Amino acid sequence: MIQAIPDILEDPEQTGTLQERVAAARQLGEADPRAGVFVRIEAGSFLRGTDPPDGEASEHPQVRVHTSAYEIAAAPVTVMEFARFVAQGYADRSLWSEPGWEWRSRTGAVRPRFWDDPGWRAYLGPNQPVVGVSWYEAEAFAGFASARLPTEAEWERAARGEDGRRYPWGDGWDPARAHHRGGARHTLPIGCFPAGRSPYGLWDCAGNVWEWVQDPFGQGGLRAARGGGWNAHPPQLRCAHRNGWPEPARFSNIGFRLAR
Repeated sequence: MIQAIPDILEDPEQTGTLQERVAAARQLGEADPRAGVFVRIEAGSFLRGTDPPDGEASEHPQVRVHTSAYEIAAAPVTVMEFARFVAQGYADRSLWSEPGWEWRSRTGAVRPRFWDDPGWRAYLGPNQPVVGVSWYEAEAFAGFASARLPTEAEWERAARGEDGRRYPWGDGWDPARAHHRGGARHTLPIGCFPAGRSPYGLWDCAGNVWEWVQDPFGQGGLRAARGGGWNAHPPQLRCAHRNGWPEPARFSNIGFRLAR
C-alpha cells in the first residue's frame, strides 16, 4: 500500500535531523510514493556548463541550451524497482542492446553486483537507489520501464533550472543539503534531503549516487554520469560537473534515473 510522505521529508526548511529523516524514509520502504514518479519539464532553454576559471575543462564554456519537452524521474531508480526487472525482464533479450547482451552473456550477470554479498546489506533497502549496475543494465531497465536514460542536457536542466545555479538549491555549498563524502559510507533512501531538491522538485540530484545518462564521455567507450555519489567531494556535486566510466562499470556509488 502506498503511504503518504511524512512531513519531515517534505519540509523545505529541513528542521528534522538527518537521522530522523532517514528513519522516516526507511519506514516508507516498499510503499515509498516517490519511486517511479515523473516530473514534466516543458520545452525551453537553460544555462549549461561553467565559465572558466570555475569548474573543469569538460564543463567549459557556459552556454544557453534548448531542450524539447520531456519527463524525468523525481528520484533515482530504487532497489525495489530494479528487483522487478530482475524477476521479470533481466533475461529478456529484446530489452538489451547488442553490446549489452554480449556483456551479460560473457559475464553471466543475472542481478546487480553486491546483491548476493551479506557485506553490502546497507545498500539494499527497498527505497534506496540501486547501485552496482552497469550502463548496459541501466539501458535495459529503461526499456523494461518503457522509458530511457536522460541526456546530459536534460539531466542538467532538471537539476539546476534555467538560471545556471551551481547546486540544485542555489550557488552556495551547504553540506546539510546532500549526502556526500563525510557522511554514511553507503547510500541512503531516496529523498532524505528536502532542502536539496532541484527547482523542478527532483530529489538527490546532488549526492547519494552518480547517475548514468545517455551521452558518451570523451573517447574509449566511456559514458557520462552526473550528480556525485555518497563518497563524492563537494565540487563533484555541482550541477555542471561531468564524470564518466566504462559502460561495464558496476560501482557502489553509481545508479541512474529515467526520462521519457
